[in-house]
Amino acid sequence: MKRSIFDWPGIREKGTRALFCGCFLAGAYLASTTDAKTQVQTGHFARECALKEITVITLIEDHGAAADLPADQLHNAALMQLRARSACSEGRVHEAQALYDNILDLGPVASAKR
Repeated sequence: MKRSIFDWPGIREKGTRALFCGCFLAGAYLASTTDAKTQVQTGHFARECALKEITVITLIEDHGAAADLPADQLHNAALMQLRARSACSEGRVHEAQALYDNILDLGPVASAKR
């Protein structure tokens, strides 16, 4: 009687494992591409937010260079900026704009100390 290659013990197990691994990797790949497409659609950063973001970053950096505000106030402003960025990327533009406006209330920068 002639034996088939698939009748050997171990070959069937290895073949099943290889098939399972292949299906798992294909599923993981499809899930990652779907997730990437979702991130692109929901991770839109509004133009209004980008403009305020640049203004806020510049203001915080200028206040830091001038050393005209306490460090904890600058730290809080930087944390608020991160919350605003997150809100904007999640599509909550009005909330982000309010946070950016709160940061802009730090006021003008005093002349830098030399």
